Amino acid sequence: MSSRAKVARVVAIETPDNSASEEEDEEQQEIQVEFEARGPEEEDFHGIRRLLQQLFLKTPSVDVGKVTEAILGQKYLGSVIKQTQLDDADEDEEDEEDPNEVYAVSTVLSLSEKQKPSVSGIRALLLDQTSKGGDRQVLQYVTNILNGNVGFLINERFVNIPAMITVPLWETLVTEMRKAKDRNLPFDFGHYIMICKLFKSEAEDEGPEAKQVVTFSNPEEELIVAESELCIDYEVAVEGEEGGPGSTVEAEGVVMVPWRRIVVFKADKLEEIIGVVKKNFPC
Repeated sequence: MSSRAKVARVVAIETPDNSASEEEDEEQQEIQVEFEARGPEEEDFHGIRRLLQQLFLKTPSVDVGKVTEAILGQKYLGSVIKQTQLDDADEDEEDEEDPNEVYAVSTVLSLSEKQKPSVSGIRALLLDQTSKGGDRQVLQYVTNILNGNVGFLINERFVNIPAMITVPLWETLVTEMRKAKDRNLPFDFGHYIMICKLFKSEAEDEGPEAKQVVTFSNPEEELIVAESELCIDYEVAVEGEEGGPGSTVEAEGVVMVPWRRIVVFKADKLEEIIGVVKKNFPC
C-alpha cells in the first residue's frame, strides 16, 4: 500500500527582534510538502517509537520498544506517513529533514495475545487506570472486554500534521483488517480501545458546576467520544519535563495539564466514525 498526499505546513517566520511584523500575513509562510503513506518497515523503528513515547510517556508497564516491534511485525497491516523523497531534491540543503522521519503511524494491535510483552504491558496499564476509579462494575466491564477479542487502535502523529490525514489512514486500515479476517488472522474485533491525548485546564470553581477547558491533541478523536461506551481519564503530568509531551502548556494565559483518555467503542462503529471525521475535517 502506498499513496501520496500534499499537506500544507505552516511555518512561523520570526522577525529580527522576535516581535510581530507589520503585516500579519508575512509572519507565516505556507509550504506545500508531499507526504507518502505506506506500510511500516524496519527503518521506521525509531520514528514509530518516538511517536508512541509521546502517548505512553514513562508508563512503567509499557515497553514502547516491544510495542514498536509488534507494529513492525504486522507486515500486512498499518501505515506510516513519511515525506516523499523527490528526485530533484537538493541533497546538500542544510535544513533537509531526516528521510526516515515518521510523521504519523496508524495501526491496530490485538490485545487478545496476553503472553506477548507488547500486549501485556498495555493490558496492565488499562486495568490499572480502570481500577483507580474504584468502580467495580466498570473494572469488571473492562476486564470482560479484554477477555474478548479487542483491538488497541493507534493513531499517533506530529502535532503539525492535520486531522484530515486520519481518514485515508483509517480507511486503509479497515480494508487491511477485512483482508486479514479473510485469511483467518485474529482481527475480527468486537471492540476497540484507544488512548487519546488531551489537555485540561484547572477548574475555575469547585463543585459540580466547575468549568474546565478540554482540548484534544488529535481533534478528530473527540468525535469518537460520542460513539464510545466508556471513557476513563487519567492525569500524566511529568515533573522536570519542560517542553516535553508530559509537560503542562499555557494557552492564552490558561495553564493546561496533560491527561489521557481511555475510550472503548464497538468495532462496528469504526466506519461510521470515519465518515463523521471525513465530514468534519474535509480535504
